[in-house]
Amino acid sequence: MLETILRQLDGFADRTGHILAALPLMLVLVQFGVVLMVYVFSTGSIQLQESLQYINAMMFLGGAGYTAFKDEHVRVDLVYCKLGERGKAWVNFLGTLLLLVPFLVLFWHASLPYVTDSWAIQESSVESSGLPFVYLLKSTLLLFALTLSLHAIADLIRHGQTLFGGRA
Repeated sequence: MLETILRQLDGFADRTGHILAALPLMLVLVQFGVVLMVYVFSTGSIQLQESLQYINAMMFLGGAGYTAFKDEHVRVDLVYCKLGERGKAWVNFLGTLLLLVPFLVLFWHASLPYVTDSWAIQESSVESSGLPFVYLLKSTLLLFALTLSLHAIADLIRHGQTLFGGRA
């Protein structure tokens, strides 16, 4: 049963990463469009400029779980690289349990009211011609928390199996 859950969580993280992989190109194209409008056509668009924040937030906050799934986060690796498989599993298991999980609990606790309040008032841009979807922008915080929480569960299962279940 744990193997099935782990497979589903890893599959979700992988699909999320592949979907979000289009965002860097979108970011570059929109930024190019903004620059072209300003410097070639002497016009601008607050909505296009604000959309860059939305794309950036989705790209980084949405992609955090995928990056963790691929083990591509920055790591200060003084001891870890010299450890064996069980040693690495201990570091990952304890790091997830004692550092990531408490951080996520606090993050959920702080961000959930912040986002729900924004949704309750349908918060929009402070600019009169800006995007009326600030509540969606703030919702990327919950996307971050969700993808990283699912990754934490998967990591606890994966490394717990290595340490306590005899499987990798």
